[in-house]
Amino acid sequence: MKCLSSILTLMVIVGFCRFGSAQTEYVLVNINSITENAGNLYELDTATGALTLIKVLPTGGTGLTAINFSDVEQAITQNAECVFIADTGTSDIAAFSKATGYEKVGNYTNVNVAFDYQGGSISATPNGKFLYASYSQSENIGAWQINSDCSLTFIASYYPSGDAYPYSVLKVTPNGLYMIMGSSDQFSIDQNTGALVDLGRLPECPCASSGIDFTRDSKIAVFAAVQTVYLARITSTGLKDPMSWILTTRQQADGIANPFFSAAAYSGSGDLYFGAIGGGGQNLPSAVITTNFTEKPPKLSLKNITRVNSPKSYDGNIASTGNLMVVAEFPNEIGVFQINSDGSLTQLATTTVTGDAPGVFSLSVFPNTR
Repeated sequence: MKCLSSILTLMVIVGFCRFGSAQTEYVLVNINSITENAGNLYELDTATGALTLIKVLPTGGTGLTAINFSDVEQAITQNAECVFIADTGTSDIAAFSKATGYEKVGNYTNVNVAFDYQGGSISATPNGKFLYASYSQSENIGAWQINSDCSLTFIASYYPSGDAYPYSVLKVTPNGLYMIMGSSDQFSIDQNTGALVDLGRLPECPCASSGIDFTRDSKIAVFAAVQTVYLARITSTGLKDPMSWILTTRQQADGIANPFFSAAAYSGSGDLYFGAIGGGGQNLPSAVITTNFTEKPPKLSLKNITRVNSPKSYDGNIASTGNLMVVAEFPNEIGVFQINSDGSLTQLATTTVTGDAPGVFSLSVFPNTR
């Protein structure tokens, strides 16, 4: 029996260490538990949409159940060398290292930054050197250095000059030069120290958005805000030339959020997806909205709307990989859908999140196939 137990443990570790390979797709979930938070790693069957839990990463901290639907509270560096899980309840970030079989390295916090029930987001630079987080209680941004063992060293805290949306989504651009908040505040990143310089907020864009994504060349940012979508050019002096589209009515889909470029759109032309969180005064179901996107010239048009029958009519993060769409469905389910040629979705599988996931949770798909 002891031998069998050792073999099973080895199989789990070997399976998890494939995390980051190009051959296998994974879904990483921050379950946001108020009792024992963890990152759950699922292997994705790209043929059937089935998810298999292969590893649980206990953080030793807690979440807060209710987060903003577009918060992204987990981050993965290239080749999955380091994994980070935000604990909004205990105001820390838990770090895990591939070198140790993804055992926890530590929990990191600082007196200058703190989360509260409004949550926050975390994002790592593509080179794996720095991590940034938006903190709702202290109403600022924290910059962290990622060390070789995946531990974190605090760099500094920053307050957005343009507007006070401390719990806004934030994300690092693919070229690693900028960090942009959902409130359209853009920061430049010092490539040597990780320090931030605030380039200001786009005044023409009343974003305070529910999600953000970028094109591969880091020249276009897309923001989702209620029924309106904004595109803006990313420049060395800040965001410029905002354009807006009203894609839906509230009767069609309520609360547009969580933009996500398909691989084709990421490269300049193709499908751009949005989650619609649902709910609202009419208790509308959640949905995934598919649009046609072109970068040159910037243009957006509605292609399809697929209703998603979440248990509570609310959705969180979405992510696509190949012809699959993965959706965080409130309170504790992950839906996997096939993306059809007309932009509609066909459900393949639903997985109940393992562990105490009593509210909105966030997820990411890895490796990044875009």
